[in-house]
Amino acid sequence: MPDRFAGLDRMTLPDDNNDLSEVLRILRKRAGSAAAIATAVFAGVGLSTATKTPEYQSETLILLDNEASTPLVPGAPEIATRKDRSTEIQILQSHSLVAKAISRLEDSTSQLSVSQVVRHLSIRQAGEADVLIVSYTDTDPSRAKAILEALGSTYVDYSLERQLSQATNAIDFIEEQLPKAQAELNETAQAIQKFRQDYGIVDPESYANQVLEQKQLLEKDGQQLEISLSRTQRQYAELRRQMVAAGQNPDTALVNSMLAEDSVYQQLASQLKAVEAKYMEERARFHDTHPVVKNLQMQRDNLFNLLQYRSARVLGDAVSQVDLSDVAGYGAIQQGLATQLLQLETELEAQRSQLQEIRNAQGKVAVQFEQIPQLQQRYADLQREFQVKSQAVNRFLEKLQELQIAEAQETAPWRILEPPYQPQNPISPNIRRNLLLGLIAGGLLGVAAVILLERTDQRLQRVDEAKELTGLPSLGVVPKVKVPLVEGSRMDGDRYRAHGSPFTEAIRSLALNLRYLGAKDEVKTLALTSSTPSEGKSTLTYNLARSLAELGQRVLIVDADMRKPTIHEFIKQTNALGLSSAIATDRPWRNLIQSDRSGNLHVLTSGPMPPNPVALLESQKMRQLLHEWRQAYDYVLIDTPPILGVTDAQSVAANVDRMVLVAAMERSTRSSLVQTMETLRRIQCKLAGLVVNLVDSTHDGYYYHSYYTYYHRTDDEDRGNGNGNGKGNGNGNGHNGHGLNGRTEQILKDLLDRS
Repeated sequence: MPDRFAGLDRMTLPDDNNDLSEVLRILRKRAGSAAAIATAVFAGVGLSTATKTPEYQSETLILLDNEASTPLVPGAPEIATRKDRSTEIQILQSHSLVAKAISRLEDSTSQLSVSQVVRHLSIRQAGEADVLIVSYTDTDPSRAKAILEALGSTYVDYSLERQLSQATNAIDFIEEQLPKAQAELNETAQAIQKFRQDYGIVDPESYANQVLEQKQLLEKDGQQLEISLSRTQRQYAELRRQMVAAGQNPDTALVNSMLAEDSVYQQLASQLKAVEAKYMEERARFHDTHPVVKNLQMQRDNLFNLLQYRSARVLGDAVSQVDLSDVAGYGAIQQGLATQLLQLETELEAQRSQLQEIRNAQGKVAVQFEQIPQLQQRYADLQREFQVKSQAVNRFLEKLQELQIAEAQETAPWRILEPPYQPQNPISPNIRRNLLLGLIAGGLLGVAAVILLERTDQRLQRVDEAKELTGLPSLGVVPKVKVPLVEGSRMDGDRYRAHGSPFTEAIRSLALNLRYLGAKDEVKTLALTSSTPSEGKSTLTYNLARSLAELGQRVLIVDADMRKPTIHEFIKQTNALGLSSAIATDRPWRNLIQSDRSGNLHVLTSGPMPPNPVALLESQKMRQLLHEWRQAYDYVLIDTPPILGVTDAQSVAANVDRMVLVAAMERSTRSSLVQTMETLRRIQCKLAGLVVNLVDSTHDGYYYHSYYTYYHRTDDEDRGNGNGNGKGNGNGNGHNGHGLNGRTEQILKDLLDRS
């Protein structure tokens, strides 16, 4: 695909990724649902407010004891202990205290149950002050005051009982917790001792210094040994060079030296040399067949075999490395060089072994060095834990002594700071606030509901969404109209009018985009398909062919949908003969086509429905027809069935230049588009791009209507009656200066739904 088509959607469609714009689009689309939900919520809130019984609320203030107590746990702040009254509030709301308060009431008020009083009772702390605000809500103001008075008296009595048992409970608690704290302290001390035993470390800091010194010493020894090894390697290389210069093979020097030191081998070698010399001398005097020569030759061969046998006994498997003729002349100098080479090899092996041992020791030290931070951290944690638990035990002991001294001391009880009052005005319902909240809640719920409906709707909603799901460049965006039919050029007074409705302009733009496809590669055969039925591909095929024919192109429409053909209905012709006839019979295809008055647009209907359409579309005859059509026409537009469900379109896709995918707004689904793209990629067809059809003016990416209104609106069109009978096209899309009658409009609507 050329690069210019990759950015086609960015050049022609607005980039609308703004969340607010998306919400506004959804609200415009589903304004009725949002309004209905908002109205229902507002009406429900209003009805609930109107039928609710008025409630009154009375309050009383209770001053708590402000005696600062010493915290039981070390480190706990005293202010937080004194000010946090959540425990007291839970106790005061308990059923036992509320039941005591109800028992103080008169007979007319004591009929209330404990659960009813608790449900309408509220206790909260006044900021950080030692004051509790106790409020009670009731439909009877006098009863609300009476219940608060009884609760106040009960709370004061509770404070007296609580004060008497507070010190005793604290002592019991400390005596219970102290053994546990001491046991935890002992466990921490044992953990420190075990740590030292496991790692053999008394102090991790001194251990770290020892490991560091050992690491540095090993590095120094390793460097020195590497220097020695490098020097020995240079000596070894120099000695090998000298041996090569002396004509001696360093690789076989060792085995040659072993044979040179073997007396039996050397004696046999000397005899072999003597016999060899005598043999050469006699050959100069006699023929090779002479008995003397043969006898010497036999002696030479026997000595050579004995020499080989002896060398095998001395060297074993290494005998293959030795040239027996060379070993026989092995001298003292060569023997000395071989001895030095052996010594250097032994020294090199020893140095390498020592270096490997140092490397192994360095590895072990490195592991120990890496463990030092964890050991230090573990030891520090144990020491810190020991200190904390030691302080906790000491604090418990100190607190126990303090509480034993203060056990008999008297403290001030709670008291009523402000008595309850009898309310005059109800607190509920607040009509103005409830109606305002109902209005806000209804609006928010309406918006949230329509957004949820939009998000859960699997149908295609946005043009950008179709491009994202398919990953294809946009070839065109076609609006949704009442009568989807391209308008032709016409004379209007003294002016020649070539523009048309938004639908016409969209089809013409699509036609131009398809013509640009052949800028690099010749594209003549195009197959239009969709993921599901009723997405308008047949309507687009017919109108696109008309637009290309208007541009002077010779166009052939081929209806390859043999299961549910529709092209013949556009041209109002029978479907007795067509594509199936051209493939299955010997009829020439040229005798089966039908043309318009201009002669540029030809139509080949699907023909009779065959028992197996796939077999016809996969046939060699179909490929031959495509080849002939390419030669005869500028463009061949093939209307195919949907990709999903049947394989007819897949059979055609492999034999055309490009495939065009049609996706209809609010008819295609996300899952069907994804599955369609997987199918098209699997068959490896060439995709021209995406055409988004049935785009409403409320959808993003729809722009033809605005341009059409701005550039092509006339006074006559403003006065059109909107049914296609006047000069304005209104909803009728007038064709060739005349409105379409109602029957034609209905036929086109039915064809659009079916295609």
